[in-house]
Amino acid sequence: MDVLKDILDNLSDSITIIDDHGQIVLFNDEAERIHKLLFETPLVIGAVYLDLQTPERRKIVEEIIDTVRRQHTPVKNFAEHRTLTGTTTFLELNFVPIMGRNGALRYINVIAHDITSRKIFERKLRSATADMQKVLDQAYAVVINIDAQGYVIDWNEHVAAVTGWSKREMLSQRFREVLLDEANYSQFDVLMSEITANRPVARIEIPLRTRSGGEATVALSATPRLNANGHVVGATLVGQDITELCDCKRQLTDFKEATVQDVQTEPTPKDAQTAEMKSHFISIASHEFRSPLSSIDYAANFIKQHAGRIGRKKLNEKVAVIEKHVSYMSHLLEDVLNYSRAEHDRIRVVTEPVCLRSFIREAVDEATAACRHSHAVKVCADNPGVLQTDRKLLRNIISNLLSNAIKFSPEHSEVQLTVLHDDHAVTFEVVDQGVGIPPDELDAIFEPFVRGKAVNDIQGTGLGLSIVKRAVTLLNGTMNVESAPGEGTAFRVTIPHP
Repeated sequence: MDVLKDILDNLSDSITIIDDHGQIVLFNDEAERIHKLLFETPLVIGAVYLDLQTPERRKIVEEIIDTVRRQHTPVKNFAEHRTLTGTTTFLELNFVPIMGRNGALRYINVIAHDITSRKIFERKLRSATADMQKVLDQAYAVVINIDAQGYVIDWNEHVAAVTGWSKREMLSQRFREVLLDEANYSQFDVLMSEITANRPVARIEIPLRTRSGGEATVALSATPRLNANGHVVGATLVGQDITELCDCKRQLTDFKEATVQDVQTEPTPKDAQTAEMKSHFISIASHEFRSPLSSIDYAANFIKQHAGRIGRKKLNEKVAVIEKHVSYMSHLLEDVLNYSRAEHDRIRVVTEPVCLRSFIREAVDEATAACRHSHAVKVCADNPGVLQTDRKLLRNIISNLLSNAIKFSPEHSEVQLTVLHDDHAVTFEVVDQGVGIPPDELDAIFEPFVRGKAVNDIQGTGLGLSIVKRAVTLLNGTMNVESAPGEGTAFRVTIPHP
């Protein structure tokens, strides 16, 4: 027995042997160590094994021992214990029958394996997975999981917002039958054939059918998902809603064709100059869309390829990149649409009382958030009061001026917004410490599509100031600018009280 005890003491698992009456006949050092962690009463030979169990565990262990006695087969069980010091220990217990030569049960070997570290790791892994799932669910990007037959097994909140179909409605539905028109089946079939062959798909543009019967165009990239044996079990589709971008692209194309036709029919110098400016704008806009789309595509692909290995911090960084560029594209589209409305006299002035204090605070918060707080905006306004004006037009003015001031100023520099008011009007002054504007360019900065030579390398379309000028005119206001190269710029807008 001493030799057996020495052998058992060298095992890493806890070993407790009980006879067919349930009394302990032998235990090793690991069993004694675990017992001391859990109980104040000592572990001794001859003790009844059931008497050492907690009230919560006694009934369970009694049933397990009875099963082993009747069936002569091993039984596995998991137990969670609170130690005497208040910590939690997890044990994997195996009750193994030891039979005599006559086939009768002689002993039950209770083997306990401490799996606390594994359980803690599993909980942390589940928590991290839940956090990652939450980030993906709330990401401003299309994230869809499908199986190898094309059935939807998961999708995030943004897809639901784009399509109108909730996750509950789409789970276990075939992607193409619910979301695609028959004309686009072949495009999706090609995508699935690439996935089945374990080949990622870089980027496709595909129109999705919305719940309301409309259409939303998304740019998707697909990465095959593999099981432990390396077999393709589905794919993760990640992308962006580009419906507005596609609409804008069509408008720009139509705009360019119409401009070229106008120039061909009436080739006057002024028309030629206008066509050149608009063509230049289309080139700029195409570039401005392409850059953020490339960044979005890169970040989305990174998430797809490393989703199982990257931490929450890195995932948040990539999602932030996507959100930043989506925000930029949204502002770009807003500029294009505002300019288009102004060109066709579609802007209707609707006045309302605007509390300038809260209005300015919101405009500054939006501007600093858009630049990721790379610049400070100092506000000088002493109880600016209320202005009866068109809120949207005023927002276009202030937002564009602040955005330009931040865009053309050195990083971490300060932009100042001053609000002056009297009984007749309210004056907004935005002053930056940026590159400044040469005197020979001052007269042209309010023309659409025009950009200064010194800022060609900075993102922009040349529409912002023309939108500001148009908005100021619609509000019966005045505007002037003071600037010098290398000394910054000051824009002053005065809006009269009605």
